[in-house]
Amino acid sequence: MKAWVLNQAGGPDNFELQDIAKPKAELGEALVQVKAIGINRHDVMSRNGLKADATTEERVIGIEIAGEVVDINPEDHESSHVAIGDHVAGIITHGAYAEYARLPLSRAMVFPKDTPFTTAAAIPEAFMTAYQTIYWIGDLQEGERILVHAAGSGVGTAAIQLANHLSKAEIFATAGRQDKLDLAQKLGAQTTINYKAENFADVISEATDKKGVDVILDFIGASYAAKNLSTIGVDGRWVLIGVLGGTEVSDFDMGQLLFKRVKLQGTLLSNRADDYKASLVADVNRDVVPLIADGTIHPVIDSVINFDHLPEAHRYMEANKNLGKIIVSLEE
Repeated sequence: MKAWVLNQAGGPDNFELQDIAKPKAELGEALVQVKAIGINRHDVMSRNGLKADATTEERVIGIEIAGEVVDINPEDHESSHVAIGDHVAGIITHGAYAEYARLPLSRAMVFPKDTPFTTAAAIPEAFMTAYQTIYWIGDLQEGERILVHAAGSGVGTAAIQLANHLSKAEIFATAGRQDKLDLAQKLGAQTTINYKAENFADVISEATDKKGVDVILDFIGASYAAKNLSTIGVDGRWVLIGVLGGTEVSDFDMGQLLFKRVKLQGTLLSNRADDYKASLVADVNRDVVPLIADGTIHPVIDSVINFDHLPEAHRYMEANKNLGKIIVSLEE
């Protein structure tokens, strides 16, 4: 099969399209003929951090796929919710940048066959992360207020839609470009704030009569810490899912966390245990996939790039040009 193999850590020029052995479905896995690949920041980190002694299998990076099941190997010959011929998407450990990939059956999302593979590939990472952070950790309740930073990102656009359609929340969204703010409003954010022109803490304080928000999805970290602390309400849940603005805070009043009874929690999905991811997939299959299937919500796709030009997808992402998901397609 054809696969993009990393020769060494570094830039996109280190990818090489090679013919390598097709994998086999191991116990508890499906073998998927990959039709589309979601490109993620995690992929850039994996590319830059590749170990010198990595195996050929480990040199095929990428974690998000959609495609058709061509083989299954269920555990203990038990029945599976996945069958040969099903159209699926899911998160894997590595190996997405290839014509075939192994997908744990417990992580497979099964989609109607009229759902485009390019759409399905844009769903697992963004919507799983959004669902986990909003509901499993943030515990957003119906009608509560939520602040979503990085509103134009894949997770941000997913989070706005979930908070709108599942919780009828009052949504505040920040971004630094007008097109991202316009998109956030279209997806359901009632108040959008250009952080380059306005102080989001002041805007939210005025809009909520100084009560603040119940949940914050924080992709930024250190540079927003003081403003987020001012914005979070009593008994608020502050979920840290990125540190684009740095990791060290020089002046932070921890007493406010006590006074407001704030729950501040950091999280990563990539290093969670398989059982955790399987339970999360089950919840997303139950609550989110039907809304995608009927068109109520949808992933935001910036561009679709042909598999033969996959390194260009990395260059495009690193240039921060995208508004929504970058997808690589293996279909003609």
